[in-house]
Amino acid sequence: MRQTLTLAALLAFAGTAFAQESAQDPRKTEVINKLNSQRISLDFKDAPIEDVVNFLREFTGINFYIDPDIHAKLSEDQLKVTLKVKDLLLKSALKLMLTSKDMTAVYKEGVLVLQHREKAVSSTTMQVYDVRDLLFKLQDFPGPKVELTSASGGGTPLTGATFTLEEPKSVISEEFITEIVKTNTGDRSWDENPNASINLANGLLVVTQTRKVHEEIKRMLNLLRQYK
Repeated sequence: MRQTLTLAALLAFAGTAFAQESAQDPRKTEVINKLNSQRISLDFKDAPIEDVVNFLREFTGINFYIDPDIHAKLSEDQLKVTLKVKDLLLKSALKLMLTSKDMTAVYKEGVLVLQHREKAVSSTTMQVYDVRDLLFKLQDFPGPKVELTSASGGGTPLTGATFTLEEPKSVISEEFITEIVKTNTGDRSWDENPNASINLANGLLVVTQTRKVHEEIKRMLNLLRQYK
């Protein structure tokens, strides 16, 4: 039951935690707000991606940057954009354009960097998270089991008592932590990124993932600490 309540609290307050983190970087907040609220119409046919990005930069005020590595992955013809949409949310229009090129957008220091998806996925780092505080054990609520005893058994008067303490139980298990992290962070990257991994031993969560997913994991663990 406690694990169910914890998961419910995580889902209920995930949006709040993300908003708090974004507030620490006002540039990121501004970019996210524009992506989620600004509408745009596009009409391009076989246009170089640089021309499309220049238009997006001027129209939205967002700093866009094209990772030079995409030219090693895609030819000039593959990078030409044909897209016609009307009054569509900026994030949806951007997703349509990038998905067709197997590209993605990554926020870095006030800039939306357009990268080939393969590079974004493969850029992983390893971090170790100390989660021993989440695995602490609590005495079960019923308390100690008490049995009255007599000196020699039989029908003699009761002279004492035997106390048996219940074995402490873990509120949050190691399996629960690893499963909830994988379920609520990283989208499909845990299965699709061959470099991604997660292991928990002796209270240390060892994760190899992208920077974006590491940020999601930190928020998730903070929420667990608030509602454990």
